[in-house]
Amino acid sequence: MEYNERMLASRVRSPKNVLSAERQVFNLQLGLATRAQLRRRGVTSAQIRAALAQGRWVRGAPGVYALPNWPDEPSRRLLAACLLTNGVASHASATWLWGLLKYEPGPVAVSVRCGQSPTTPDAKGKGRGRNTAHGQPGGIFNALPIVVHRSRDLSDSAVSIWRGVPTTNPLRSLVDMAADEPPDLLDEAVDAAVASGLVTVEGLMAEVERLRRPGRRGPAQMTKCLERRGFVGAPSPSVLESRALRLLNDAGIRVVHCETVVNGGQYRLDIQLEAGVFVELDGYSYHWSPEQKRRDDARHNYLRLLGLKILVYGWQDIAHHPRRVVAEIRKALSTPP
Repeated sequence: MEYNERMLASRVRSPKNVLSAERQVFNLQLGLATRAQLRRRGVTSAQIRAALAQGRWVRGAPGVYALPNWPDEPSRRLLAACLLTNGVASHASATWLWGLLKYEPGPVAVSVRCGQSPTTPDAKGKGRGRNTAHGQPGGIFNALPIVVHRSRDLSDSAVSIWRGVPTTNPLRSLVDMAADEPPDLLDEAVDAAVASGLVTVEGLMAEVERLRRPGRRGPAQMTKCLERRGFVGAPSPSVLESRALRLLNDAGIRVVHCETVVNGGQYRLDIQLEAGVFVELDGYSYHWSPEQKRRDDARHNYLRLLGLKILVYGWQDIAHHPRRVVAEIRKALSTPP
């Protein structure tokens, strides 16, 4: 067979449609193309065999070919999985692609529409749920592990092209990811997404409501994440202040004054305790934004440079970690300035 392939390569020259395919397909897909894409552009089976024998192309995975000199960037593996399954990057893989996770997750996660058959035989199945597919041995993406998610509501509006890869948009990616990944990894991704401005809390909540249905884990887990991060469920400042004052009173910690004005009236601090210790209450977690956080951080740094001791707590701290809050306040009161 090897000899026959070499003979074929010596007789079959690179035709115009092979060069055209490289410009129109490979160069637009990180140096990858499927057999079906090439055939639709007029490349024959003999021409594919010749290009492989010449070393012009190499096998990337079953039915997927690659340019051998293309940089081996991580997103290329993800695109190969999408081409293999006729799907789009989703869940943790899509979240990583959007830059919201530090490390590339494995196996690769892709989503396909229900009723749409994945192109790799190993990924075929019926109904909803997940199937595992593998690129067969022999390609540059040898035995690529793929989890195929089947979706009844994967609309075109939920899909974007990012870094050359078809992928679910950030909102959909995060909610889908919530169904499968541990809370700490989800918290990391949500914090990064909100801090970068890629998504908003309001947008995530709207996506949760859009995707919510019986038996679907992602929306429920995302809601828990938003509550855990303090983005939703926090009360008004007055309710939070009342809760904090009750906590201090029960702990026997004396409150000197509330709504204390400092630095000539430029700043107002929520609760003043003895020994120049101040407690600030963050009751607007729902409306948190990177700009607001930067302003708050700058204000607190300035006041600390003036010699004030400032402890900042949110609803999650006061409601769920009262012992820690009390211990920290007592330590601040007992520590000389």
